[in-house]
Amino acid sequence: MMKGIDISKYQANLTIAQIKNAGYEFAILRGGYSTYGIIRKKMIDSAFEKFYQQAKTIGFPVGAYWYSTAKTMAEGEAEAKFFYKNCLQGKKFEMPIYIDIEDKNWQSNDKKGVTDAIIGFCNYLESKNYYVGVYASLSWFNNKIDVSRLKNYTKWVAKWVVSANTKPTVSFSAFDMWQYTDNGHIAGHQVDVDQAYIDFPSVIKKAGKNGYAKETQVSEPKETTNVTRIHVVKAGETLSGIALKYNTTVDALVKKNGIKDKNKIYVGERLKI
Repeated sequence: MMKGIDISKYQANLTIAQIKNAGYEFAILRGGYSTYGIIRKKMIDSAFEKFYQQAKTIGFPVGAYWYSTAKTMAEGEAEAKFFYKNCLQGKKFEMPIYIDIEDKNWQSNDKKGVTDAIIGFCNYLESKNYYVGVYASLSWFNNKIDVSRLKNYTKWVAKWVVSANTKPTVSFSAFDMWQYTDNGHIAGHQVDVDQAYIDFPSVIKKAGKNGYAKETQVSEPKETTNVTRIHVVKAGETLSGIALKYNTTVDALVKKNGIKDKNKIYVGERLKI
């Protein structure tokens, strides 16, 4: 389990170093958001680049989220395209990329529409090889989102409690991150606190997601009988000891190296194995 926080321009006076020194293991950065008005503008969070660069400097795991007002598949995809172009492209993230669903003005009365928006957002970023998910409160997951259509995406549930000792019970498929309070404190700043139940950095890097190249397993080369190795004789070594080291025999070494007296080898002599 990993403990982290999620931050935006409202915590701009914090630094990633302060977050790390406070014992946290990751941060989810707000990359951007759509505004509330009739003309819903797409905006970049003013603290995003600062937090991201600080995280890269000290090797601190980060993910990103987009605050959404989308309620159609096309709107969700449009937000994802803006997010990718202006925040994600060319960067590496060790934690997932989320769409944040909670806007009461546009989303709360359109269950199908907001679910379509989530799918449009997530499908676009998946096509760009990102590990994606959905953030919402438990009540929104239960009542305002059709969770049955979101089985392919990781879920980040907000349900504030007094203690983080008991993971909340949900009626839908398992979730992988829990925002359990808004009452964390770092250097005088109040922050949301999260628990991740998956080692996301390992999963994401191994799979080659979020800007990382896929890890490949390097196999040790197999020994073959036609490969000749060279051993340089050191002080105190014997032919029998060298033969044992390389899983061969004294007679084989004598024959391969044209040794006249198997009891006489010399420091610095190069033996074919």
